[in-house]
Amino acid sequence: MINRGKKAIALNVTYFFLGEYFSDALRTTLTILFPIVVFFYFGNQEAATGIGVGALLISLTDLPDNRLNKLKTAIISIIVFFFTTLLVSQVLDYPVLSAVMITSLAFALSLLAVYGQKMGLIGTMALIVCAFVMGLHPERPLYFSGYMLVGGIWYYVVSLIQTLIRPYRSLNHAIFECLIASAAFLKAKAKNYDPSIPFDHQQKDIIKLHIRVNQKHELIRNLLLTDRYAMNPDNKKGQILLKRAGLLIDLYEQLNAVHFDYEFVRKSLANGPGLQLIANLIRFLAEEIEDLGKHVRSIQDSDPEFTSHSKYSNDRGLLLSEMTYLSTDQSEFIRNIVANIDDIASIILSIRKNEWPGKQSLKNREEISYPLFVSSDRFSLKDHLSLKSPIFRFSLRMAICFLFGFILIWQLAPSKYSYWLFLTLVIVARPKFSITWKRNFQRLKGSLGGVIIGLFLIFFIKSPVVLLSIAAICLLGFYAFNRINYTIGVLFITPAVILTLGSYHGHFDHIVHDRILFTIIGCGIAILATYIFPIRDSKQLGGKIREATNSSLNYFLIAIAKPSKHDENKARMARKNANLSLSDLSESIESASQEPWQSNINLKSLYELQVIIYKINAMITSIYLATDIAENREDDFLIKSIVTNLQLKNQTGFLSVEDDLIKYKSLKNQSYNLFQQKLKDINALSFDLTKQYDSLR
Repeated sequence: MINRGKKAIALNVTYFFLGEYFSDALRTTLTILFPIVVFFYFGNQEAATGIGVGALLISLTDLPDNRLNKLKTAIISIIVFFFTTLLVSQVLDYPVLSAVMITSLAFALSLLAVYGQKMGLIGTMALIVCAFVMGLHPERPLYFSGYMLVGGIWYYVVSLIQTLIRPYRSLNHAIFECLIASAAFLKAKAKNYDPSIPFDHQQKDIIKLHIRVNQKHELIRNLLLTDRYAMNPDNKKGQILLKRAGLLIDLYEQLNAVHFDYEFVRKSLANGPGLQLIANLIRFLAEEIEDLGKHVRSIQDSDPEFTSHSKYSNDRGLLLSEMTYLSTDQSEFIRNIVANIDDIASIILSIRKNEWPGKQSLKNREEISYPLFVSSDRFSLKDHLSLKSPIFRFSLRMAICFLFGFILIWQLAPSKYSYWLFLTLVIVARPKFSITWKRNFQRLKGSLGGVIIGLFLIFFIKSPVVLLSIAAICLLGFYAFNRINYTIGVLFITPAVILTLGSYHGHFDHIVHDRILFTIIGCGIAILATYIFPIRDSKQLGGKIREATNSSLNYFLIAIAKPSKHDENKARMARKNANLSLSDLSESIESASQEPWQSNINLKSLYELQVIIYKINAMITSIYLATDIAENREDDFLIKSIVTNLQLKNQTGFLSVEDDLIKYKSLKNQSYNLFQQKLKDINALSFDLTKQYDSLR
């Protein structure tokens, strides 16, 4: 176990330094430093500053994407940054006009989020451009704007060249992260067979991992399905990546289908080795999924040897032999889980060998309409010009924050570093209270830790060259961790700022003082501002619950149809919507739990409700993947009951017609076919769902 832990740590370190985050950080740092060093060497300080800052800020709009989308992002970012710099730099000598201009930009640039996540990020970074321009206060606005333009173009030329040389690097990394998240999800599933682990805590962890895996799937879809070059049937690499992405979805279906009434399973198999053998097999498959990460960057087949591994084969054989000592129902369960494990193993082998698994569920894959599964960013601005829109409310809030910041700074002693207040506001202020609170703590912890590191370095090192070299290393650290852990990113960027400004301007004590002061003020304003036009997730929970249950209902109706009538497009879209709506609900519950006005929220019932919906979706997936659905079944009552429950209708009187269907635990000792038993489990879960929903109203 210790050796396995050391191996995992070593692999994580290796993946970090050879992966996308560090390589992007190294490329970005060198791209920023190169023009700064060159122009400082030739004595053009204005050009060095303008081009360096332009490259530094625009780099933060450069997220993983395919070639065409990255080019669009580059063009929009460069244009927005140039005009923002030009407008702000022109009015800095006129305080009142400057306040009006930047407050107006705070509103307009925040409103860009209407057009999707990418445009929202560009708007946020353009606001940071405003803060930097205020701090630098260029003497020649037009020249400085031109240098910022050159810096933006220079950065994206380097980035796009890298993308042209290695077009699928981000996609391969996204697949790798999806495999790691899927392995963690499967390991969490294995814990369900450990009687010493409480169910409640375990289910919460599983739901968090479920959300994480779905986020990775969404990233893969957006990277791959919007790439016209990769989707070209004549593109061999693109088609292999498309197959891998499809297999990842199928893999997750099977991981989700490893779901049963674990309380009953624990009791039923408590006296034999079955529980331990099942957990061993699931953990073994999880480790194999992790191992796939070594091969996702290659289109070559990798050696599929794990099914012949002695430990895996022995445990599988022992589990099957255990069936001779079990009852009919227990044997049926063992047979079902072994079949599920075999399906997972088959998909793992197919990913290794870059081929489709020979499964019934994959026979119609060529009929899948892939564009249907891409999230659209087509929105209308006029639909958000109302206080009912969270984006509009947040934009007004940002404008008020900036206006208040200007008024506050005018009341304080003038400082060239007061722009850090606006910089902090842009970084930590978020629409939701929970995210704003989290960002505040991250920035404060990172800033204070970075100040201590900076002071330590200043005290022991006096050479400006050495200090600037350390600042460059800290900049590399910031880019390496910014997308992974914001606190560590701030921990790196703070000493980089202190060492750079201190070496150039001197007065380290003044820099440190202002850094702490304006960071704290900015965090305080951001927190207080959440009470202005508040965006309360607690008010939206009812709608999120209904959306999640409606998505589950749609998925259920598709799953219970005869296999011959299954439509891959509709089924996969229904499953995607069910998973994403549950993720949205879970995020809203977490956000509502941190709101200052959450005392009236029944969090316990909300957590139980999301666990129930997750279990229902998992059971529906297992039904959809089954091939033994009876052609002539007499379970219309169960189906009608489930539909009514998922519509969140109070049906106590209706269920009393056949009360034994609710008390499904008492039926476990009777023999039912697997499909009927799953229907009974879903019915019981959906009935609990209506009770939890009624308790919240």
